[in-house]
Amino acid sequence: MKSKNRLLLKRILLSIAIIVVVVISLFPIYWLLLTSIQPKTELMSSPPHFWSKAPTMKNWHFAFSDTLPFFFNSLVIATVATIVAIVLGAMSGYAFARYKIGGNTLPFWILSLKFFPPVVAIVPYFLMMQKLHIIDTRTAVIIPHLIITIPFAVWMIKGFIQEVPRELEEAAMIDGASQISIIRIITIPLIAPGLVVTALFCFIWSWNDFMFALILTRNNAITIPVAIAGMREAHGLMWGNVSATSALGTFPIIILAVILQKYLVRGLSLGSIK
Repeated sequence: MKSKNRLLLKRILLSIAIIVVVVISLFPIYWLLLTSIQPKTELMSSPPHFWSKAPTMKNWHFAFSDTLPFFFNSLVIATVATIVAIVLGAMSGYAFARYKIGGNTLPFWILSLKFFPPVVAIVPYFLMMQKLHIIDTRTAVIIPHLIITIPFAVWMIKGFIQEVPRELEEAAMIDGASQISIIRIITIPLIAPGLVVTALFCFIWSWNDFMFALILTRNNAITIPVAIAGMREAHGLMWGNVSATSALGTFPIIILAVILQKYLVRGLSLGSIK
């Protein structure tokens, strides 16, 4: 009887702990959405309101009407940077995994580029883009993004390919398949979940980047993070507009995560079992 009571007590305490963690985790999202529909009179009230008595969609109208160009810029930059990183990362990762190019030194050196503080390179990047006359273009933002996303993609995909048994490729080669056919028919499908996870991480990093977009853009190629930082008025931040635009900016990541969720668990666990 005592053991049952202890087990019941543990389950109750565990349930309470889970509920507390979930509430703490979701409260910032709730507060963001609440702020996006509150009028200015409620935003600046003290004590703060935890629900809106007179919700308004004015802030969301602003987000959909005035920030769509910035949203599109972020989408194009993140998509192109992700596609290029995955393509080059897959080719390089396969070469490192199967042909041991550069031994263990070259792949690690490529990965170390990701550890390099981006702020150190921002001035050389700016001068280079200025010489090329591409300041305030999407290309100027995509190029430094690739310096971060490609090393990450190479290292991740290299590990995924190493988990594919070489015997499968050798069997296909004996059957007369070319190297390209082996990669296309055998290797790529087997590491597809890993590619999805890598692409999602690259997309998220590029989508959230602020520093490169701030320094390398002016008006035409401004991205969502830079646009949000510039939403100011005489008395401070435009909190309603900031919240609505921030919520809108999270939609692509959420949509991608929902669509690709069946691949995420497989991709994150790929290579964990030897």
